Amino acid sequence: TGCPETGGCCSKNSRDVLKPECAYKRTSLERECWKYKCCVRQCSMDLEFDKAASRLKKEQKARVDKEKQRREREKRVKDEADKKNAELEEIAKERRAEQLQKEAEEEERLRLERDHIENTTGGVDFCEVFRAVSLTDRPELSEGDRVTLPVSALNGLQFKGAMDLKGLLTFELTTPQGGKTHAGVIEFVADEGTIGLPRKVQASLGAITEADDTVEGGFATRVTVRFKRLPPGTFVRLQPHSAEFSCSVQRMGGSSIPTYDAVRGKWVLPGLEGVLHEALQPLCCLSVGDLVAVPHGGHSYDMIVLQVEPAEPSLAVTLIDTDIQVEIAPSKTEEDALQQHELQQTRQREEEEAEETRRSEALFLTTRIIEDRRSVARSRLTAEPAADSEGVIAFALRLPDGQRLVRRILKTAKLQHLLDFLDADSLVNSAHYILCTTFPRRVLSAEQAHATFEELGLVHPQESLIVEPL
Repeated sequence: TGCPETGGCCSKNSRDVLKPECAYKRTSLERECWKYKCCVRQCSMDLEFDKAASRLKKEQKARVDKEKQRREREKRVKDEADKKNAELEEIAKERRAEQLQKEAEEEERLRLERDHIENTTGGVDFCEVFRAVSLTDRPELSEGDRVTLPVSALNGLQFKGAMDLKGLLTFELTTPQGGKTHAGVIEFVADEGTIGLPRKVQASLGAITEADDTVEGGFATRVTVRFKRLPPGTFVRLQPHSAEFSCSVQRMGGSSIPTYDAVRGKWVLPGLEGVLHEALQPLCCLSVGDLVAVPHGGHSYDMIVLQVEPAEPSLAVTLIDTDIQVEIAPSKTEEDALQQHELQQTRQREEEEAEETRRSEALFLTTRIIEDRRSVARSRLTAEPAADSEGVIAFALRLPDGQRLVRRILKTAKLQHLLDFLDADSLVNSAHYILCTTFPRRVLSAEQAHATFEELGLVHPQESLIVEPL
């Protein structure tokens, strides 16, 4: 515990200062001990330093790992947030695109609607509801398809600019019962709140009936009147209600040269063209579903309008200042008869197909039964005994096709042997058959196949049997 200068001669716990002369009294052994102790102390300090350095490295590594994990966690959270933000932005982008598309579609719809309104109404928004009144008691107004309206309707049309448009004033007429047609206007002389309907418009609407008569002699049916502009017609297809008109048309001449009618005092077209010209001339509009009366030969034939061209935008056309082609379709009666005939043909064809299918299935089943029966019969069939054998019976068999066969069988054999003979070569082309004696008639069926001929009473040297299919 002493120092090199003092020689270490003092005790371990001594705190006295050593004298200088003591340094010279130290022996070499003491110096070696002191050196050893110093080395041990140095080694101990080195070990503690290494432990401290190792602990510091572990702490530094732990701090680095913790920082790395923190950064990775923050990066993962940031990536998830970025991904979620990207998904939200994509959803928002899609929603914006859908919204823009909807806005564009809505704008296009509104544009088309404005164009449609402009084409059909010319920008005139006129819609009024009137009580229907019949014009049949006024012959000068009941012909054609022009209605009468009150003066207030004229004022409303003038105020909305309808009078400034070129062309005929045409209107769409509808009823709560579902009736719909188009008509023009002949005069603005109707009573306020009423609309006068000629015979053709009444028939086309189909809503004015005697049950709607009021005490005042008018009608209770309400008619909604809308201003509409109709395109000039180029084609119309009419269908007669009955076949009488078709028979009448066949007797008409084929000339299209106008002739002068002295009775009516005007030029008329002969044949079907003249009849249709006379029927359509008083009209100004035609709508799909309209009922048109065509007078000819003292009779009036009702026709329904099946088709008009151009069909857009209202399935109606005007007949003013236009050349129109008229086509006559088969009558309703002829069409119903044709549909009934086609229905009967279809039903008959289905029945024939079902019968053919049934026959095919039956033939297939019969063929399978015959083949199965033949294979079994061939495996059981024994050789035919000699003619001079004892107890032999010669069976004369008459087949359904008229063929005659003879088979010798012992009377002790069973009926199944004779059946196997018939089945082995498929001599009977039927799934089921019976054997019958000639006189007296007795039926031998498959249920008796295990009975011997003696038991069946067939013991004569010669027996005749008839094969009958079932």
